[in-house]
Amino acid sequence: MSGSGSLTLIGTVHRGEGQTRLEELLCALRPDHITLEMSPYALSFRMRRSPKLLERLETILERVSRETGRPRDELSIHPQVEAIRTLLALPFEYVAAARYCAATDAPLELIDSSLISARKLRRVERELVTAPNVRILLECAPQETAESARLARAMLHGRIDPAIRRAFLARRRGPEEIGERDRRMAVAIRNRLKDGKRLVHIGGWVHLVEDERKETLYERLRALEPERVLC
Repeated sequence: MSGSGSLTLIGTVHRGEGQTRLEELLCALRPDHITLEMSPYALSFRMRRSPKLLERLETILERVSRETGRPRDELSIHPQVEAIRTLLALPFEYVAAARYCAATDAPLELIDSSLISARKLRRVERELVTAPNVRILLECAPQETAESARLARAMLHGRIDPAIRRAFLARRRGPEEIGERDRRMAVAIRNRLKDGKRLVHIGGWVHLVEDERKETLYERLRALEPERVLC
């Protein structure tokens, strides 16, 4: 049975640069409890495996530099290489939430699926940080991520044609995206709401989009009248 505590859903652009803004938001909201769209496996993987994968990445870049004559520094700052480093680092959402909770003794819970994280991160290890793939990425021109802050603002707070929203969400449904993951996280959040307490959930903004099929996290929690904040 869920309590009647207040609920704020903070949507972030994954692998963005919003740590300072998120820390400011948490200090302003002063939650009693934080849940995070991250799994225990994802945290463990980054603590255990990321250093080795980053070493592998550096070895690959050294080899490419020798073979192609491209300056090592140029390869190192390529946007695709920086994106890999960001993916392997602790997410800024976790760092900001952990700092807040360490300072306030508020509990922080990772409520995403470890099974899904394991599938995704094993693909990262097996397919992303490999010499052939890195060579391909180094030839790619930088592209603006689809999950831009501008798109997020439009989807969450702007006037969007329902057909455009349906098409946007259709590409993001499935066992590893919108759907069962959102249902499980919604249950976890409801079970942690307590009378008179403020719970803040931090996760990808896509899960906070209005959805005619009622499959996003926001729609599953809409009856609780959560506040949505875009970081």
